[in-house]
Parts: sequence; C-alpha cells; structure tokens
Amino acid sequence: MFTGLSAFPLTPIPGNGNIDEKAFAALVERLATAGVDSIGALGSTGSYAYLTLEERARAARIAVEHADGVPVIVGIGALRTRQVLQAAEDAQNAGAAGVLLAPCPTSR
Repeated sequence: MFTGLSAFPLTPIPGNGNIDEKAFAALVERLATAGVDSIGALGSTGSYAYLTLEERARAARIAVEHADGVPVIVGIGALRTRQVLQAAEDAQNAGAAGVLLAPCPTSR
C-alpha cells in the first residue's frame, strides 16, 4: 500500500481547453524532486472530468514518464462504467502504480 506524502498536482488547462503538457510535466518533476512518496495525477480537483479519455491517457503517461520512479496514482473517475474501465486500462498501460476512483457528480 501507499504510505507517506501523496501529492496531487493540478492539471494545467489554459483557456484553450487543452492540457498544458509542458507545465504538467514540470509540476510532476518538481514533486518527484521534492521527495514525495507518491504522485496523484488526475486526482480529485475536478478538471479531469472535462477531459477526453485520450487526454486523460496522455496525462497519465506524462505523469509516469516524469515522476522519476515515484509511484503514480491515476484518477479514473467517470460518469459511465465503460469510461472508468477504459481509464483504468489506460492508467495500467501508462505504468501507474494505482488508481483513484473518485465519484463524478451528475446533474438530474
């Protein structure tokens, strides 16, 4: 299991609506350099719900690639079960050490 400090960086999404991959990679690198015990990508800050599955898969890969061996937990919360399953598969393919399934609110 995970122990110690798990840091959850924001996913930078400027006005154009796309992930600022360079800024995200820099945040992950900074956390790894600081000595955190794990990094939570696409955590519970809310922006992950507005990304496509492809964007989320890319963010997971960026986080793992730039974590310098620090275990990465990837958020897989989604509105539909099939999206959760795809996000879990993408996180596994990216090399994530674990996943976080936070509920996504729905409007009725």
